[in-house]
Amino acid sequence: MTELGLEHPESGQYNRRLRWDWILSIFYRPCRTLEQITRQERPAWLAPLLLLTILTVAHILLAAPARQAEAQMSAAQPPVMDYYTPEQQAQFEQGLAAGQGFVFIYFFPLLGGILGVWLSWLLLGSILHLALTLSGSRSTSALAFNLSAFAFLPTALRLIVRTAFTLVSGGMVQSPGLSGFITAGADGTLPFLHWVLSFVDLYLLWMTALLMMGVAKLPGLNHNRARAAALITILIWLALVALPGFLGAKLGQLSTGGNGPIFF
Repeated sequence: MTELGLEHPESGQYNRRLRWDWILSIFYRPCRTLEQITRQERPAWLAPLLLLTILTVAHILLAAPARQAEAQMSAAQPPVMDYYTPEQQAQFEQGLAAGQGFVFIYFFPLLGGILGVWLSWLLLGSILHLALTLSGSRSTSALAFNLSAFAFLPTALRLIVRTAFTLVSGGMVQSPGLSGFITAGADGTLPFLHWVLSFVDLYLLWMTALLMMGVAKLPGLNHNRARAAALITILIWLALVALPGFLGAKLGQLSTGGNGPIFF
């Protein structure tokens, strides 16, 4: 008998850590797959996280030429360049070359993309576990992280679509999600809302639906309270994942255009 009584003795197949079979089934039979995930006692989040990491790396590598082209287009010389000393002109040229080099075109995007996958999942799983606990659920943190990982899978389709768009058009997605309704240079709190809306699209709604369906299958928890906890989790998560982009843009360290968030 397991700690929470979630598994039957004969259902040992649920204890496999790499559940590649659930990746496809979460799309064409989500209810049955989510029910199986809620019966999983041990961590099973590795397979979806590995897939999302691979797709993120592929997206960044394949989009590198378009990213480099945009960097070259934005590297216009200032009007006062003629008034610079030779040393200042050399420093300016070195800065432009560095912005188009390997570190800025490949290394930083790869590092940010991979960290974005794992940290976003850790954040969502932690918030979900806390919200479910406050709602009266006795489920483990492993279950919350499993649900979060498999609920993230619609964003794999987002990565595939963005990569295909970049390869076909030769450019990056300029206004991801609903961010085009608010300019990033607006006053007040509107720039923060711009970054929040950059995450809001069909894939986020799909992810939210999967998360709400999954928590509703937890034993011993009212379905409406479970769905409310999942919805609150998504809203808090959205605000937190949008914060780094907003602060970076305010400090002038990140561009508000381009492809928006690499992963989420």
